[in-house]
Amino acid sequence: MSVKVVYPVGVVFKKVTIALKSIVDQVPLVISPERFSIEALSPDKVSMIVFELPATSFEEYSVDREVGVVADRDEFVKAFRRATKRDKIEIVYMEGARELNIRVFNVRSNIEREYLVPLSEVEFEGIGSIDVGLEIVAALPSSELVNILKDSSLVGDEIALMYSSEDNSIKVIAGGELASYETVLKQFQPLTSLEASIGSAMARYSVDHLKALLKALDLADECTIAFGPEKPLRISLDITGGGKITIWVAPRG
Repeated sequence: MSVKVVYPVGVVFKKVTIALKSIVDQVPLVISPERFSIEALSPDKVSMIVFELPATSFEEYSVDREVGVVADRDEFVKAFRRATKRDKIEIVYMEGARELNIRVFNVRSNIEREYLVPLSEVEFEGIGSIDVGLEIVAALPSSELVNILKDSSLVGDEIALMYSSEDNSIKVIAGGELASYETVLKQFQPLTSLEASIGSAMARYSVDHLKALLKALDLADECTIAFGPEKPLRISLDITGGGKITIWVAPRG
């Protein structure tokens, strides 16, 4: 059994791996005939990132059956560090091997770089989906969320999301001993949609865990956030070609 996949836009892997480096200490990959995915949980189990690409988004996709492996984080990130939108990514795995062969090929310059990434596990099983109902769901430009997280990180280590049906808005509050930050998100200011099945909700999250995800947010113009009272925060982005990134962050007690 062997796996060979070729993805046409290297910068996608670059930005995802930058986010992974800040969250996890290893990179679990699950490659099936239908999709390629990275399903990674942070060591403290506060954050999880799921990166999914359907087989149809690849230029070449040769996968006989599902395979799961765990790659060395630093070497995996290093393989994509210089990848650009003009680079193609080729990932090859041979059954029983203790390494991934990753090739980054620039279609304009014909420069090729090859990396051998050690594997700590083979026949790894995926984490699976999180089944939790989230009462507040909103969509907004990714750039707006990036600015909120950057501003929040300047004043404290915690961010609170508060929904109220009274004015149908989400208030974002962050603060520390010396400074505070607050903004209100409403329909078209800058939310593009807002749905709620509850009158009010509040949850708090670590700013550092959220800030680690900033590079991944650059991959889509719009993102969706979902949360509930003292429930995890889910951030979702759709990537060109049918791919998706889903980020989960556990609430603070």
